[in-house]
Amino acid sequence: MDPTAASSSSSDRTKAERQAQVKPILEKLTELKLHASKFSAVKALMLQIQDYVKNGEAQQVNIVFPEFGRRIKGTLETNRHVESSIKLSENLRTGERSSAQ
Repeated sequence: MDPTAASSSSSDRTKAERQAQVKPILEKLTELKLHASKFSAVKALMLQIQDYVKNGEAQQVNIVFPEFGRRIKGTLETNRHVESSIKLSENLRTGERSSAQ
């Protein structure tokens, strides 16, 4: 996708808007002490957030978080009319816990 085309669309978020979208996510990770240096799932999420902010491409998040028996799921949206959201989903099925992404 041509970066100039993305920035010319009035419904696409600017880099500053994308940074503002992920700020509450980063604050919550810090509050919960879920650091990328401790958890590979959080590191993977941080890489997706970084790509989203830098390149302005929407991200579908679905990361196995075996330490808590959950998944990190959500979307990072580029359309300013759609909210981005990330959550820890329900418990994994037993077979998924042993196979990290």
